[in-house]
Amino acid sequence: MPPWSRRSRPRHGAGRPGWRGHGCCCCRPMAHSAWPTAMSTTAPKPVWRSPVPSPPSGTTPQSSSELAFNLVDEPWLPCLLVDGTAKPLSLRQALIRAHEIQDLALDVATQYPPILRLMLAVVHRAVGQWPHPGPRSSQEWISLWEPGRLPVDSINRYLDTVRDRFDLFHPQKPFGQVAGLRSGNGETKTIALAIPFLAAGNNAPIFSAVRDHEPPSLTPAEAARWLLHAHAWDTAAIKTAAVGDPKAKAGKTTGNPTGPLGQLGVLIPTGPTLWHTLMYNLMILNGTNSGSGDMPSWERPPVDPSWRERTLAGLLDLYTWLGRRVRLVADITPDGPRVRRLVLCAGDRLRTPDLWQIEPHTAWRRSSVQEKKLGRTVFMPITHRPQRQLWRGLGTILAHQSVTDTTHEEFKPPEVLVQLRFLAKGPLAGRLLLLRAFGIVYGAKSATIDDTYVDDLPLPIAVLHSTGDRWEHVALNGVRDAEATARHLGTLAVDLAKAAGCKDDRVLKGRRDDARMSLYATLDQQFRRWLAGLGGDRPPQEASEQWGSTIRARTYQIADRLLLQVPPSAIRGRLVRSGRDRTEWIDAALAERRFRRDLDTALPRPSAEVG
Repeated sequence: MPPWSRRSRPRHGAGRPGWRGHGCCCCRPMAHSAWPTAMSTTAPKPVWRSPVPSPPSGTTPQSSSELAFNLVDEPWLPCLLVDGTAKPLSLRQALIRAHEIQDLALDVATQYPPILRLMLAVVHRAVGQWPHPGPRSSQEWISLWEPGRLPVDSINRYLDTVRDRFDLFHPQKPFGQVAGLRSGNGETKTIALAIPFLAAGNNAPIFSAVRDHEPPSLTPAEAARWLLHAHAWDTAAIKTAAVGDPKAKAGKTTGNPTGPLGQLGVLIPTGPTLWHTLMYNLMILNGTNSGSGDMPSWERPPVDPSWRERTLAGLLDLYTWLGRRVRLVADITPDGPRVRRLVLCAGDRLRTPDLWQIEPHTAWRRSSVQEKKLGRTVFMPITHRPQRQLWRGLGTILAHQSVTDTTHEEFKPPEVLVQLRFLAKGPLAGRLLLLRAFGIVYGAKSATIDDTYVDDLPLPIAVLHSTGDRWEHVALNGVRDAEATARHLGTLAVDLAKAAGCKDDRVLKGRRDDARMSLYATLDQQFRRWLAGLGGDRPPQEASEQWGSTIRARTYQIADRLLLQVPPSAIRGRLVRSGRDRTEWIDAALAERRFRRDLDTALPRPSAEVG
């Protein structure tokens, strides 16, 4: 009996020996794994007596009572194990074996946050005392950390309780979907609508070879991953109205926001295994971030086609938020179920002005505009800026109350880092995190996707330690020194261009930006290596001086190239306008002297070098 048959109900998952993508550019083949486990068996080769032909485009096929794919026990999470092998695992296996998994090997990076948050919701529920999720205190968190793996019995017991809600094709309560969801005209859309990097409707990424009349064909495992991605990141375009939605007008729903993660600059601390990552992100729950009605979507009654605007109940509600109303349309083929089409309509909308008190995976900026409107303190999420390395925004990521710099009063760090800062003096002392950043840059009216932001940054726990602010200051000063040096290098580039006779402000700005970006690119890997080495018994002053020497050396290399490229006219120099009513003389030699003076001010030489 094939694993997608409703009559096949493996207790702990029947794992197929390998995973393969559907062939589009966003999928990566997974190697077959010889990982020994008593929990997995090889599913028999499917044999189909009467395959159902693919339905005509835009129509809904007949549903099959035999069709089933349960995420609890079917392999749908491509995993890279610590021994270097790759293997698809079920939700149950991935949680129980999290300490044996190095990372999730997903189709695209932006699938990582919604899938990890789903796993976190399961863990929160499994380790809690019914009806309250856990952990509820730092002592409970530490007791979960000490064994070095997640509690198997608790995970199994909880997943057995909610297993029927994780069936992707359940006829009454399909996972993350609305049973029987139909559009007003009865048509379906290509599954590419859930894959923002493929052409579908108004979204037409460059180099996408997929067209609406040739939709991709997804396995149930792939469809499950992209379903979660759509709930989290979908565009804010006009959505097709669902039958049974009283708020729809003229067959459409307008005013849709992007998926919840699309409004954030997502930041997730990760570790050497999936277990470390889950523990780093397992928040201690309280009355502020998890209220009495806080539960994941699969514990709530199945949703209907009508969307609502409602207030968050808490963290588990947020992690499993159904940002869209969806129904996957599966065909039965000789190779098993394939999803080529779907119905995608407007979903629930967040009504939470105090989201900053619940959402742990983004940094925040204080909003004076919203404070005037609401009459209380309001923080808005900080999104990632394209073409800006993550380390250059370290000041907003690490901001906290003990820092005396007045700019930090306007920012709040991600709550997950606040918790890790508290735990840094205990079980996490001396560890190195990898802070991963995810974001999507939307186009006009957030109806299309222009770009994806993915970056990471090694972050020693010592930098977060609440009693080790000296290392935080070393890290933040390292960023400030790089920014100040980049400004001076940009000024040198502008002065040399003026000395050569350039008067076009746009050209001058381009020269300034090119010089700055050249330095940032040169320092990028250098800063990451330097940051990863902070902490321990090393004197902070020594680390600061080392970074200052690195900046100085790299900056002089770029400055020398700029000086070697100047034309003879820049060496002769000329009078240039300085302000509205003043002029000044500028030549290459004068520009270089100014630059060296400013650099010495920004980066004082160590006393040993001065002597």
